[in-house]
Amino acid sequence: MARANKMYIRFWGVRGSIATPGKETVRYGGDTSCIEIRCGKEIFILDAGSGIRKLGNKILKEKPQHINILFSHFHWDHIQGFPFFAPVFNKKYSITLIGERKMNFTLEQLFTAQLMFPYFPLSLAELDAKINFQEITAKDRIIKNNVTIKLARLNHPGGCIGYRIEYGGKSFVYATDTEHFSFIDKALLKLSLNADVLVYDSNYTDDEYSGKIGSPKTGWGHSTWTNGIKVAKAAKVKKFLLFHHDPSHDDKFMDKLEKQAQKKFKESYAAYEGMEIIL
Repeated sequence: MARANKMYIRFWGVRGSIATPGKETVRYGGDTSCIEIRCGKEIFILDAGSGIRKLGNKILKEKPQHINILFSHFHWDHIQGFPFFAPVFNKKYSITLIGERKMNFTLEQLFTAQLMFPYFPLSLAELDAKINFQEITAKDRIIKNNVTIKLARLNHPGGCIGYRIEYGGKSFVYATDTEHFSFIDKALLKLSLNADVLVYDSNYTDDEYSGKIGSPKTGWGHSTWTNGIKVAKAAKVKKFLLFHHDPSHDDKFMDKLEKQAQKKFKESYAAYEGMEIIL
């Protein structure tokens, strides 16, 4: 665990779209999006994909505490683990769900809809933990103790939020589920400027995105590692992480992508389950 004034980061799910268990994905993992960040006594969880289940089991072994879950958006692979997050069934925990409204639905209504018959046997009201809701917009800034979280609008169907977490003079940027433009996204560039770590949606290769392999993916809301590196270089980030791996990209494929990325930007790494970073 990180010492005081250091940011501790652990990846619990790095896959996109759908969980992909099996021998082909053992090294990078098959669970969907979930990252744990510790800043002093504050716990922040980025998205509640299937990876959050194992994180919840770990947290239950600790002293009961308050937990913040930041949602980039509410597509299934980013919320599917929430009903299986063990602390929600423990009355000693308080959990704040942080995200933006969608259309005319409040944050509470969105999660009430997720946990309802016939999709789940328990309702949101029946969870034991104290659940709070904090609605945000891309223009907001979140401040908790000595942690500052900045936000930006990303390019994804239905909308998506990117987060920059700052603590102890270090910064971590989470920009999953975003599609690149023909130019560098100014909002993302500003969010990523001089960041220590940039986690970026690298779902497709250039050939997959263009349709040279398979059908064109324009408008699907995901990007490529090559465009991510353009952002990393322009923003002068220190470390670039490929994230939201496509379900069809097995361990051998990810090994190849990481090596290709490192030729263009030395400090490039493919995120994997269990990866830990201390800033």
